[in-house]
Amino acid sequence: MTGNLAGEQFAGESLWSLWSPGPMTAGVPCAACGERQPTLRVALPQSISAALLRARTLSGRERAVFECLGQGYDNRSIARTMNISERTVKRHVTVILTKLRLESRLQAGLAALIISSVSGRRAEWPEGRMAAD
Repeated sequence: MTGNLAGEQFAGESLWSLWSPGPMTAGVPCAACGERQPTLRVALPQSISAALLRARTLSGRERAVFECLGQGYDNRSIARTMNISERTVKRHVTVILTKLRLESRLQAGLAALIISSVSGRRAEWPEGRMAAD
């Protein structure tokens, strides 16, 4: 990301429009008390939103590495966690970036973090050739 944050454009919207509380009546009613809460609108860069759709193409092992990227793990930590070599992790990261058409592991980590924050994310993942656990 380059330039001033105030001028950055994400999917046609500036960062200033990412959160628009609006009137309280425009929000979602609270399940407990019934009061309307302000809504949070998020605009993502197009590369990240497209990667979210492509994430289903990852194999089970790639998905496990992808999830570790979302947790901020470096290659050495991923290798230890998965009992594989750092070189294998580097290959997986390269394949992930290629499949998702992303430019950096930071973008991949952001996409993984978004997917992991969605409730019921396990239902979003296809069955891979290898178990992710």
